[in-house]
Amino acid sequence: MRKLQPIEIAEGALLADLAVIFQLMVIYIPLVGDFFRMPIFVVFAVLVLRRGLYVGIMGMVVTWFIVSVTMGPHYITGTSLEIVGGLFLGFTMKHRLRHTVLLVLGVTGGAFALYCLSLLAIVLFGTPVSSFVLSLHRGYDALTVVMNALMTRVGLGNWWHQQLYPIVTALANWGFTYWWLSYYCAVWTVSWLFVVPTYAATNMLVRALGYDVRPFPGLWFNKLLWRVKKRIVKLAIKRRWVSTRRASV
Repeated sequence: MRKLQPIEIAEGALLADLAVIFQLMVIYIPLVGDFFRMPIFVVFAVLVLRRGLYVGIMGMVVTWFIVSVTMGPHYITGTSLEIVGGLFLGFTMKHRLRHTVLLVLGVTGGAFALYCLSLLAIVLFGTPVSSFVLSLHRGYDALTVVMNALMTRVGLGNWWHQQLYPIVTALANWGFTYWWLSYYCAVWTVSWLFVVPTYAATNMLVRALGYDVRPFPGLWFNKLLWRVKKRIVKLAIKRRWVSTRRASV
């Protein structure tokens, strides 16, 4: 705990207001409102990079207060996920943590938060655990029907029923037996689809603002893009040359 400087208070309040504005866009703009969750990550990452984690936490408290007054306390939970994610990214990027460690920590922590929130919601709404497990069974049955139809249509029905389906059934039975562990594993796996793009976009925007952080994905990705671009240009030139030659003939 320390006394904040006036410039820290001003910047924290300003960026907290920006986060509230983006949260309003998330709620009230239809269809594309979820796109504005990304700037909330960037706002708090920038705040930590500029003024440190303590100022970022104070900005989070201010955002909680404004959100609870303007939109209602029930929106604090959703906003907190983006805010804590931004604080985490800002802190780890400021200390130049390696990408692998950052992503593993981010995915594990984010998945654990979603896991706990979903179970808490089940308890608060009075839903029996048996009903939750039954909904998982129904989702698995629907997915199995879709896979059966798909594999039969592409001509892999025998392979699906004789080789792959028994393995899937055994894994599903284990998952339903230990649903509390398999549910977390599923949330952890799906979280990669959100954490990696979020980190990539935040890293790109923060670097565009002039902050010295580790580039992500890194030089190897830039080299890969350069090779792909070079290959596309060669193919385009080759096709143009072939089409020109055929036209002349």
